[in-house]
Formats: sequence, C-alpha cells, structure tokens
Amino acid sequence: MIKDDNSMQSSDSVTPSKTVKLVPTQSHFFGKPLLKQFISMYLALIVLFFVCTEGNEMLFNSLYHEEILEDQIHDYESVVGLIKALYPTQTREQLDMLLERLNATSNLPVKVVPFDQLTLSEKYLNDIEQGLPVWPFFPLDVHFQLIAPNMVVEIGPMGEIETATPLSMAFKYFPLFAFVGFAIFWVLGLQYRLVKLERTANTFSQGEFNVRAPEGMLALGNLSKTFNVMAERLKRLFESQKNLINAVSHELRSPIGRLRFQLEMIADTSDENLRNLYLLGMNADIDDMDQMVHELLSYTKLENAEPLLKLEKVDISNWLLKQQDYLVTEINTEIRLSLPTKGVLMAMEPQLMSRLLRNLVSNADKYTKTTIVIGASIDNLQYKLWVDDDGPGIPEGHGVHLFEPFTRLDVSRNKETGGYGLGLAIVAQIARQHSGKVSIHRSDYGGARMLVTWPVV
Repeated sequence: MIKDDNSMQSSDSVTPSKTVKLVPTQSHFFGKPLLKQFISMYLALIVLFFVCTEGNEMLFNSLYHEEILEDQIHDYESVVGLIKALYPTQTREQLDMLLERLNATSNLPVKVVPFDQLTLSEKYLNDIEQGLPVWPFFPLDVHFQLIAPNMVVEIGPMGEIETATPLSMAFKYFPLFAFVGFAIFWVLGLQYRLVKLERTANTFSQGEFNVRAPEGMLALGNLSKTFNVMAERLKRLFESQKNLINAVSHELRSPIGRLRFQLEMIADTSDENLRNLYLLGMNADIDDMDQMVHELLSYTKLENAEPLLKLEKVDISNWLLKQQDYLVTEINTEIRLSLPTKGVLMAMEPQLMSRLLRNLVSNADKYTKTTIVIGASIDNLQYKLWVDDDGPGIPEGHGVHLFEPFTRLDVSRNKETGGYGLGLAIVAQIARQHSGKVSIHRSDYGGARMLVTWPVV
C-alpha cells in the first residue's frame, strides 16, 4: 500500500549556498537584566511593606490622638494623685529619696521638677499652669502635670528591659524578615527556571531541534509546555520544508527530462502522427506536474494550518454511509463498512476527515484484490477509523517513513500504483491536527490496515 519511493541521490538535494550561524549571548544565573528587575521589584515591595508597617502606626496615632492621650492620662492619674498627696507631707529630700527608690524598681520614671525649669512651648506651659495634664512629645509617652504651685511631676517615658528589646524588635519585624526570605527564595527559583528556558531556546535556535524545555518541578508554568509544543511543531515544519525542497527538485527532474526529450523528438521528426504522439505525451507530463503541484499545495496548506480545529460531533455510522456513496463513484473496488452501534458520535472536522478517508481508500485501491473494508469504533478513550484491504500488505519495518512526503515503497514508480507520495503524508497531517496519529497493521483480510486514532473529546 504504498506510497512513492523517495530514493534520492545526494546530488538531488538542494544545499544552501551559505550557512550563517548565530551565536546567542551566553546566559548567566546572576547579573542578568531579568534578575535585576526581580530584585528591584522585591526591594520596592520590601520598602513598601516597611512603610506600611510604620505608617499604619503613625496613621493610627494621628487619627486617634485624643483618645490615646486620654487613655494615657488615665493610666498615669493614680501616680499623679499619689505624688500630689505625698508632696505636702514630705521634705524635698525625702521625696527625692522615695522617687529614686521607685525609679530603681519601676519601668515608669517619675520625677518632680520646678515649673520654671521646663523647656516647653508657651501653649503647654499655659495648660500646665491651669492644672491640665500635658503630653507634649506625642507619641512619646512623657506626661507633665502641676502638683503644687511652681512644682510639676514628670512621668515617663515607659522603659523596657534591655534584654527584651531585641526580642521585641525581632517579633515586630518578623513578618518583614519572612517576606524578604521568601521573596529571595522565590526570585532565585524563578530566575533559575527562566535561565534554563532561555538556554534551551538558544540551543534550539542553533539547530538542535531535539532539545526541549524542562518540565515537572522545573517547568515555568505552562510556558515550558507551550515552548515544547512550539518546538515540536517547528521541528516538523523545518524537516518538512527541507524534505519538500529536496523531493520536489527530484520529482520534477523526470517530467522535465521527458518534456525535453519529446521536444527534441518533435524537432527531429516530420511524421505528423509521431508529432501528435509526442504532444500527447508532453500534455500528459504537464498534467502530471500540475497534479503534483496541487497535492504539494494541499500538503503545505495542512502543514501550516492552525492546529486547533473546530471539532463537530458526528454520527459516525451515518457519516460513513455518506462517504461510501461518494467513494463508489471514484473507484471500482467493492467497499464494505464495519459500522458501530447507531448513535455513536465522534468529534472531528468533517471536511478534513473526508479528505483523510478518501486518501486512505485511494491508496488501498491500488493494492487490494477484491474488497476494501472501512470501520470505526471507540475504544480506551480513543476514536478509531481504519481502512482494510486484502492486498499483499506491507513488509514489517517498511512503513516507518511511509507517512513522510514524497516517500514511496514502490521503487518501480509504476503509475498504476504510483503517485507522488503525498497522499498518506496528508493523512498524517490531518491526524496530527486532530491530536492523533496514523499507523500500519495487518488486516483481518491478509492485507494492510491503515489505522487512524485520536483522543475522545
């Protein structure tokens, strides 16, 4: 079953006159612009976090200044009342000794100072003279209040145990430290994966079309998967283009050679019948070339087509019956159907799948003896469509490259079983566009089975 032979000599290949190799910039883990961008971004986030942490406290103090002041005054009211009660009953020396002992054991400093020694603004001094409590260094909790004529008690600021200060700071800024650590870890991990992907892309650009981006834990989201899909498609396109250029140059040699020979024969003969015969031969060769160009354009169109198709759910039994009506008008071989249960739906692009089936049946018609059997089924979450014949079959191992363009197993290039080796290449393209594949097996009738499978949607 079989496509055309691709027995090309090295002289048939088209070789570019000059190869230009681009050397990409080497990737380094540190010092890359991308890493600098991430670092600057997270430094900005860290500064923002710090500003928000401190700014929230400042904003709270400014919004609730009166409430905080009143609460602080109530906290110190008992101390003020105690000092005010003790002051008339104690000498200055006794009061100083008492306050010294109190300050030695308390985190709340208390002292009595003369009014005229205060260095406060006029407003605060006037408030103190009127007996009002004053808190001039907000949010620092230093409290002033008059306890006797010309004597003021100064309370605060609240002290802390020296050993507790670092621990208090650590707890205060722990979220910041955790954020910084996580940011650095995340940025370095992302940078590592980006560098891996960049190196893969550079290697691919140098012609190493088998290289692929890492997946799994090292994958960069869906970007690695998308890159690999793109790389696979580009590899196929590059190889297809190379094969097409070489194959077309080879395939055109024969009809062009025949045309040149027949032109020379026409020029050398005066026999009208021979001249007409040569003209008919030239016309046949031109038709031959026209058919090859048509097949080539069809293949190229499918090769470059958008792989995401708009699939339709099709009743496969009704669809095969309609296809059978079309196919019997194109070939003389009997076509039988192996239909699944009624109402079985398959997702496909009907026009492309009709082209696929027509190519498979046309290929089978060249080699079958009596009958062609078309069947379909759904098995293991796979749609299956096959074409069986009872011909000689395909020797094992000979069908590996059968679905490549311009490949034929019939090296005799017999026109009855020939063609241009594009029919099954188009079949493979259509199968790939359905996320499927085509394979060759032994049929139940002794010949070959061309089996197309694609995933259930």
